[in-house]
Parts: sequence; structure tokens; C-alpha cells
Amino acid sequence: MNQDYKSRYGEMQANDPTTPEQDASDKAAVENYPAQSNVRNIIFERSDGRRFFLNYSYLMFCDELEPETCILLIFTSHSVTLKGLRLKGLLDELANHLPKLITATDPRYNATLSNDQPVVNEIVLTANG
Repeated sequence: MNQDYKSRYGEMQANDPTTPEQDASDKAAVENYPAQSNVRNIIFERSDGRRFFLNYSYLMFCDELEPETCILLIFTSHSVTLKGLRLKGLLDELANHLPKLITATDPRYNATLSNDQPVVNEIVLTANG
């Protein structure tokens, strides 16, 4: 009988005796995604530096509460209120899932910003329920 003979009965019970054993570096690659996916999230950054993100696929409703100055976004779990200036263009971009990051700017800098860009001065997050 061959001295190198190894019973593979335990591996057959594990359902796949043909897969080689993985070392520690291979296990990390299996636990993590190798690259980004095509899922679209929108990141909101408040003026105090705190950030949160929500997935566009859970955006159910968007309403311009006050023309050009206030937008309400209702997601399945949270509502987000954006207050600022010239937000009509931002509403159009949100309808097409384009913005990746929306950052709140301090209102005292509004005069220094371009007149053709939307300006968000306040981001309010509210849990639905």
C-alpha cells in the first residue's frame, strides 16, 4: 500500500473534494468584494463633516417644497431635506441618479460661489417610521 495514500472521505462529506485548501491570504479575497459594483449610492456630507449615504434604488419620492430653495427626498428608511439656493438643477440631476456627493456649504460663502451651480446649505436627515 502507498505511504502517501490519504483518505478523502472527510473532504467528500464537505461536498467538494476537488477544491484545493486555501491559505490565509486567499481567504481574505473570498470574504471581500474584489472591486466596486454598479450600485449607485448618494453620499450626503453635512457642514459639521458628518457623512451618510443612501442607495438610489430606495429613493421613492422627491418634492420641491419651496421653489429653488428646498427639496425633500423620501427613501424607504429615511427622509432627507436639502435647503439652499438654485436647487432646480439639482432636482433634475437627482431624477437621473447623477449626483454621487452632495455637500452642505456654510451660507456665508454663498456670495462667493458660481451663480449657475446649485448650493446646498443644510442637510436634514430624519428616520421614517
